[in-house]
Parts: sequence; C-alpha cells; structure tokens
Amino acid sequence: MSQSNRVLAVQTSPLAGLDRAQLSFAQVLGQSVAAVAPSAVMVTVPALVIADVGNLAIAIFGVATLLMTAVGYCVGQFSTRMAAVSGLYSYVVKGLGPVGGVIAGWSVVIGYAAAAMASVLGASSYLAALLSRIGVPNGTVTVCLLAVLVGVLTVGLMVRGVRLSARITLVVEFFAITIAAVVLVVAFVHAGGRVRAPPDPEISGSTLAFTLLLSIVAFVGFESAGTLAREARNPFVAVSRAVRWTPLVLGALYLFASSMQTPALLGDGNDHLPFVLNLPNSSGAASTTLSVLLEIGITASWLACIVGSTTALSRTLFAMGREGVVPKVLGHTHPRFRTPHVALLTAMPIMVAVTITFLVASSPRSALLALLTASAHGYVLAYVLLCVATPAFLNRIGELTPIPVVIGGLTAAILVALITWAAFAQTFVAGTTTAVFAALLILGLVVYLWRVKRDPGVRTRVGLYDEPVGRDIVDNYRPWEVRR
Repeated sequence: MSQSNRVLAVQTSPLAGLDRAQLSFAQVLGQSVAAVAPSAVMVTVPALVIADVGNLAIAIFGVATLLMTAVGYCVGQFSTRMAAVSGLYSYVVKGLGPVGGVIAGWSVVIGYAAAAMASVLGASSYLAALLSRIGVPNGTVTVCLLAVLVGVLTVGLMVRGVRLSARITLVVEFFAITIAAVVLVVAFVHAGGRVRAPPDPEISGSTLAFTLLLSIVAFVGFESAGTLAREARNPFVAVSRAVRWTPLVLGALYLFASSMQTPALLGDGNDHLPFVLNLPNSSGAASTTLSVLLEIGITASWLACIVGSTTALSRTLFAMGREGVVPKVLGHTHPRFRTPHVALLTAMPIMVAVTITFLVASSPRSALLALLTASAHGYVLAYVLLCVATPAFLNRIGELTPIPVVIGGLTAAILVALITWAAFAQTFVAGTTTAVFAALLILGLVVYLWRVKRDPGVRTRVGLYDEPVGRDIVDNYRPWEVRR
C-alpha cells in the first residue's frame, strides 16, 4: 500500500480526541518556558551556585546552557519527524524500544509530577505570605488550604482548554520574568553594584560537578513543548524551534541573574534576595515594596509552572492510557473541550494530597527540597536515555550522520559523569528521595511488564504518535477558497 493510500485508509488517529493545530509557536514556546519557572529560578538557583563557586557561577551556567542546547538538539531529531504528545517517552521508544521507552516515560512522569507538586507548594506558600500582609494567619493550615485552592483553579483552567491555559501561562511568565529582572537590578544597584572576587573559596572537583548539575536542573522542563505536538500548528516546526531556542533564552536569563547576584551582594547579606528554598515569611524585608513585588512575581511563576508541568504530565498519561500501559480511562478526552480531563482530574488531587502530606510531616523547606530532588532525578535520567536513543533512532530509519552520534553520545556521557561525580560532593542531597524515585521507577516497569503479560499488544502500541487521516485531507482541501 502506498503512503497516500495508507493515509486515506487510516480512519482515526491514535491520538484522536485532542484538538489539532490550535496553538501558535508563541503558545508552544510558552509551554516550555512555563514548565521551567525561570523567574523563580533566577532569584534562587544562582544564589546557591554562587555560594559554592563564587564568580565561576557565570561559567557554570554557560556550560549548562551548552549541555541543555545539546539535549534540545537531540529532541529536535525526533520532533521534526514525529508528533508525539508524550514527548520524551515516545521519542525514546523509537530509539531504544519499549522497555527503554517505558523507563524514560515513568521517569518524566515522576519529574513532571514532582515539579508540579513543588510548584503547588511554592505558589501556596508565597500566596500565604502575601495574605499575611492583610492579617491572614500564615501557618501550615493556611498553606494547605491554599494548596487545595491552587489545585482546583489550575486544573479547571487546564480542563477548559489548552489554548486558554497556554495564553495565560505565557502572559503570566512574561510578567514574572520582568518583575524578577527589575528586582535583581534594583537590588544590585542598592548594593552599590559592587563586583569583587569571593574570598578564595576552596572549590573541589565534586563541588564543581554538583553546582553544574544544580544549574542543569534550572533548565529541566524545557522539552515539554513536545507534549503539545498534536495541538500545535505546524508541530514539526513549532516544537523543534521551541526546544532549540528555550535553552538559549533561559541561559541568557540565568547569566544575567548570576551577574546581578554577585558574591559581594550576597556576602553583604542583602535581604531583598531570598536564598534558594527559603520560603517567604512576614519578617524583615517582607514589608518592603521590593519584597512584595518579588513575592508576586515568584507566585505567578510557580502558578505558571503548575500549569506547564501538569499539562505535560497529563499528555504523557493520556498517551500511556491509549497504549494500555496505564488504565485506558486515562486516555479519554473531554467531549467539548478536547482535553485529557480524566488524566488531569486524576493527577491533580493526588499531587495536592502528596504536597499536603509533605507539609504536615516536614517543614516547607524540606518538602520543597525533596520534591525538587525527585524532579531532577526524573528529568536527568530521561535526558540521558534520550541522548542515547537519538543515534539509535536515526540509524533505524537510515538517516544517521556523525553529528548526532557525537552530540548524543557526548552529552549522555557528560550527564552520567556529572551525576556520578556530584555524588561525592558533601552538598549532594539525595538519600531517601533517591530511594523513593528508584522504587517508583521499578514499580512503573513492573506494572508495564504485568500489563504486557495480560495483553501482549501493549508492547506494539507503546510509543504512539499522531497520524494524518483521510478526513484531514478532505477537510483541509478547499480549492474554492483563495489562499493568501
């Protein structure tokens, strides 16, 4: 059967139910940016990196930008050839087969879910701090109630439609980045704009590896544009451009933030800039206009990150539901809004419940550390598998050239070396979180093998991607219309 006849013979796309060709490039780009929460990262992660390596932070973020740009290149090798709403999951399947793909799939599911939970915690905590200014008690109960409210509002927005949520997150993140940039400049000027070398920090190799790994974590989520491939206009171009440009844009923002947060400024104990993972309170600088603006901006960024991370999570679960890797009900879409509402309505309550459990059982700071660590594990493992899968995929389709082999192989090797090297750093925090991540990953693989045993067809369905159908050709071919 010829390719054209095959297209006409296909009656229903495997991903039918989701809207097609609804999102502009700007909206697809907004998904990548929102999932990263760059404005929150700008005022937090550089402070941690600078504390360990001083003025080398700028070089560290420069190297991280190059590495993530290389990962974006590997994503582009798939996104220019297939429209898969599960992103990295489907890409790795095409390169490494079902088992490797499922490992990558569960890895990004954990990454997206942990990032969304961390964002729920961050947004509710900053909202509580803002409300405390008008007399609302700022405590665990308030934060937990706000977490529920944030979950309800964001899931309602996402069920309502991807176009609406994409527009809102794009505007919100632009607003948040602007505020973060203004606050950094004002704080820098307030500190006298002094740039001096740090007092000769004793930097070990493992510390350098750890800070580089930390700076890489500041980029994770940028690849999530791939989960909107079916819903994007011209997805082969829009998704590829988004994953190509987002690391460069983020890198520029982080380099700017690092240059504003000099060792001199941080060493003077400037309280306008919160340290990483220190959630806000109503003492000290919390009464200043600068802190209010910063809290508003970070709150907006956390909210956008909830939408971005949960959007990517729901599309991945939707694809897994269609394949039979998870219960098929997760592959259903809303008849009116054409969104994966079952996956959204299933995931959000669980994430809010886990967030509240963390809040009750530990401090907000410890909870945020654990969630971000789990998220980082998920993303980095998936990136390694993606880079390995890239040359394997291109070789399978007969389009392999030396450049993908070099970029994919070298990037995967560097990421693995960084994880191993950083494990010897005294500042490396993993422990229980790493064990939980590994357990969840093994559980996901066991569930997959169990479902394959019950239904061998699952193995052949893993890695679904969007396909054109006869109706697309008929509906889009209108010779009586004037094309301009």
